[in-house]
Amino acid sequence: MLGAIIGDIIGSTYEFNNVKTTDFELFPPECEPTDDSLMTIAVAQWLMEDPNYEPDKLIRCMQAIGRRYPIPKGGFGGMFISWLHTDNPQPTGSWGNGAGMRVSPVGLFAQDMETALNLAKTTAMISHNHPEGIKGAQAIAAAVFMAKSGSSKQEIKEFIEKNFQYDLNRTIDQIRPSYDFEASCQKSVPEAIIAFMEGNDFEEVIRLAVSLGGDSDTIACMAGAIAGSYYPIPQHINNKCWNLLRNYAPQNSDAEYAELNAWIKLQHRRRNPEGKNGYHLAKPSASPFNLLEIEENFERKYSPKTLCVNPKPEQPHEGPANTRPRYTPDRILHLKSNEIFVFGSNLAGIHGGGAARLALERFGAVWGQGVGLQGQSYGIPTMQGGVETIKPYVDEFIEFAGIHPELIFYVTRIGCGIAGFSDEEIAPLFSEARKLLNVVLPESFCEILENRA
Repeated sequence: MLGAIIGDIIGSTYEFNNVKTTDFELFPPECEPTDDSLMTIAVAQWLMEDPNYEPDKLIRCMQAIGRRYPIPKGGFGGMFISWLHTDNPQPTGSWGNGAGMRVSPVGLFAQDMETALNLAKTTAMISHNHPEGIKGAQAIAAAVFMAKSGSSKQEIKEFIEKNFQYDLNRTIDQIRPSYDFEASCQKSVPEAIIAFMEGNDFEEVIRLAVSLGGDSDTIACMAGAIAGSYYPIPQHINNKCWNLLRNYAPQNSDAEYAELNAWIKLQHRRRNPEGKNGYHLAKPSASPFNLLEIEENFERKYSPKTLCVNPKPEQPHEGPANTRPRYTPDRILHLKSNEIFVFGSNLAGIHGGGAARLALERFGAVWGQGVGLQGQSYGIPTMQGGVETIKPYVDEFIEFAGIHPELIFYVTRIGCGIAGFSDEEIAPLFSEARKLLNVVLPESFCEILENRA
């Protein structure tokens, strides 16, 4: 979800001032959250507050935030403005990418693909009930769900192509020259997914998405949603986004409110000549929503970043001992900048499966390097012989961790998978590591070491 908001913020400056290059300023002074972020947060609020996932309650969440911030940067679409300010709003038949830009919390929230697709359909149907609108929402939700669940890019590509018939075989360089402003799901959702497919890290994905031009904030929002569930988000980008959310208070003039209210009245008369269905005029935000609080709460519960949630900048950092979990999480898909993924490798550095493949795909492990620090990972060879051949490399790791207290090391169950050793054989090798505050061990290792103490 944070990836979606970051993509929206970065793209906000370039929506009506397109750049056809990846070389642009990420956070110019005028960037800020747009309607994409507001509705994304509304969907997250609904998922947290409504255990029955009722469409009417989603409508209320979206209208509450949309009415509180009626003139965000970029603005809501014309039909959607009327939808936000009308009692008992009805679907508009839209195939617009508003369905895809707000759906990312669903992919993070869902525990299985069926739930992801069903909830995505619900989020679209209340306003964007055209088949293409529903398809766009489901495609983004599915990609986010698969990315947070550890699927490879190829697996995500094959699923999207098979189930949604999007053409993902084009490249950004092929699309960019002739690409223009497209508000439809069918001409922006595939492009967002392609940007994710091509990017080699989170920032590159966002830059590729924005470089297409067109509806750049929404394309970057959708691409960022997937990338933020697949790649680590750099801390400086993370912090900038949180600060912008914390201080979000759009300033709109009386003239802007007057113009918006005239539009609302006009549309209401056109659609309801007999005066049925009341409407609500837009008013300045007297007491703004705590958007950051909603985002933070959702990240804590459902973010794929299982190790931690970004701390508030004003809180002092108290060191590794106070921020690390007690045990290595069972599922690690993202790391903070000072965290290291420790995995079992082989001396040849053939990172073909298990934790080694995860280290290669996500944490900077180097093909052909079997030992030591590489990116945000650390390899310990486990397939060259008996336990006695592993111990020297574990000792070397413990020494390395001891002289790098600024880093936090998450040790996986090295040697207990493909290598064929048991936890009882490997855990004792790490007995000295328990003295280090910056080394986190698997729960099974800790239980064995505690029983031996």
